[in-house]
Amino acid sequence: MTEEMVRADDVHKSFGSLEVLKGIDLVVRSGEVCCVLGPSGSGKSTFLRCVNHLEKINAGKIFVAGELIGYHERGGKLHEMKDRDVARQRRAIGMVFQRFNLFPHMTVLQNVMEAPCKVKKETKSEVRDRAVALLERVGLGDKVTNYPGQLSGGQQQRVAIARALAMRPKLMLFDEPTSALDPELVGEVLDVMKDLARDGMTMVVVTHEIGFAREVGDSVVFMDGGVVVEQGAPAEVLSNPQQERTRAFLSKVL
Repeated sequence: MTEEMVRADDVHKSFGSLEVLKGIDLVVRSGEVCCVLGPSGSGKSTFLRCVNHLEKINAGKIFVAGELIGYHERGGKLHEMKDRDVARQRRAIGMVFQRFNLFPHMTVLQNVMEAPCKVKKETKSEVRDRAVALLERVGLGDKVTNYPGQLSGGQQQRVAIARALAMRPKLMLFDEPTSALDPELVGEVLDVMKDLARDGMTMVVVTHEIGFAREVGDSVVFMDGGVVVEQGAPAEVLSNPQQERTRAFLSKVL
């Protein structure tokens, strides 16, 4: 059995009196692509942000590669980790957001090199070669000296993926990576993600791209109202959903 890369046990998250996650249980195995579907406000993006402790959970546990995220467990109680320990954990988890969040005053190459140099203290010479190779991989080898403002949205998102990969993560999280793009630019980003999947990168992808989930996903999770309504193989969940709520959602998006 392939080892677990992500494990969520009874994860709860509230913002004030609003309970957003109401007991999420989820396992993603190493090398798998897990696609998370659901309507807006179902808790998908919040769950993703909890996986790398950008949001602190109120109850439950999340493990990445067997390591408890964000907390130490002592005497049966969870204690918040120091910021530097959380930062160390985050280095192994790449994240790509809806908005590209690139540094506008830095070139494409500088954007990709920044975190390995600043966070991991790697030398510029070793990072540069890796960054150029990653930009070539995402089809932007000719844009290394450009600034983000000179690129299309699809190109900026591909730079964001290269930037996340530059940290050599064990796990990649994608939060609706194509939702801010013009329709004709979606394909170029999905192609890069398909390439990552073929290479065995473990990915959790919050997406509305049903075709991508069907083609690339190893598992599909349908969330609504802060709970996992249904999960399973893409062919099962997308073609033969067992839950009425899943059927209703898919009838609107397929």
